Amino acid sequence: MKKHLYELHLHTVQGSKCGKSTGAEHVRRYADLGYTGLIVTDHFFNGNCAVPPDLPWDEQIRLFAKGYEDAKNEGDKIGLQVWFGYEFQCKTNGWNHYPTYGISPETLIAHPEITSMRVKEYVDWVHSQGGYVTHAHPFRLPGSTVIELAKEVDAVEILNANRPDEENELAEGYAKLFSLPAVYGSDCHSVKQIRRGAISSDVKFETIDQMFAAIKAGEIENVIVEAPKIEETEK
Repeated sequence: MKKHLYELHLHTVQGSKCGKSTGAEHVRRYADLGYTGLIVTDHFFNGNCAVPPDLPWDEQIRLFAKGYEDAKNEGDKIGLQVWFGYEFQCKTNGWNHYPTYGISPETLIAHPEITSMRVKEYVDWVHSQGGYVTHAHPFRLPGSTVIELAKEVDAVEILNANRPDEENELAEGYAKLFSLPAVYGSDCHSVKQIRRGAISSDVKFETIDQMFAAIKAGEIENVIVEAPKIEETEK
């Protein structure tokens, strides 16, 4: 039976200052690696975002979605699923990062107030809109707080492919302590990244709702993917 691999944590050069590859470049690379789909989670405006902050809110959102749109267009051409997400940063709560799924750019346009929300208010808002929140690399920075979010987030990223083992082990312990669903993510910024994390499913997901129902039910596996090195002559 075919295993379907999905990336939950990905940054493009269009939406994230730290991004190195375009949405389309990422899609082609993930297709080559045998993935079924991915979610673009560029840094939102309260994080390391590439969008100029002095533009009208609706224009900021439209520019922010360019990395996703680039990936989606390429994905539609070659048969790789692509969904929109973003990585929300709550500076009022230890600079924690929360990849968010199931919220559309249109919904973001209608809610400019979210950037000033504290974390529990934000997570409650996402849930009220039918979306989902994971806690990414929860032990990445000193001062990061996790206990107040126990039972609030929909899953914990227990392996971030760009973080050291000791941080990932702490994240896994946190998820186990509070019986929270666990996922792997690559936190991928470049097509050249070798070590990646993915969720694996026997079922091809058609919606974000279906994906998170499987995550919460424990019907996914978390896997590490080792990508072949890209030679410097390749793009």
